[in-house]
Amino acid sequence: MSKPDDEPRRPGLFSRLTEPLAERTRERFEHVEDRVRQSIQSEIDAVGRSVRARALEVRPSAVAFAVALLLTVFGLALLVTSAVVALALVVDLWLAALLVGVLLIGVAAGAAAWGRHRLPQPVRVAPVRPGPPDAEELVHPWAD
Repeated sequence: MSKPDDEPRRPGLFSRLTEPLAERTRERFEHVEDRVRQSIQSEIDAVGRSVRARALEVRPSAVAFAVALLLTVFGLALLVTSAVVALALVVDLWLAALLVGVLLIGVAAGAAAWGRHRLPQPVRVAPVRPGPPDAEELVHPWAD
């Protein structure tokens, strides 16, 4: 006699012992996941608060440096203009502007060359050979 498929199967002894254990394990894993998630979120929030606090501390200094940079650029522009005007006393105005412009471009090129010379050398990567490796390269440490 065979049992009909509609009757529910009674759980065996092994499944009756392991199901509560599996359920408790699942609950503990969920609890650990929640705690890890909360920990990570609290760390992210702490870092965000720290960065915002530091930005508020640094903001006045950053504004002061920006103002100093802007005034320095204006000062350098006035110095270049005064050099053109002073040179215009000796030569024509257009020639004075041309000479000062060429001099500034030369100084800029020299600074760029110096900066390029001071860059670290790039790391050279060995090219990868296409295709399968040779048989000699497939030596295992345990092979004689």
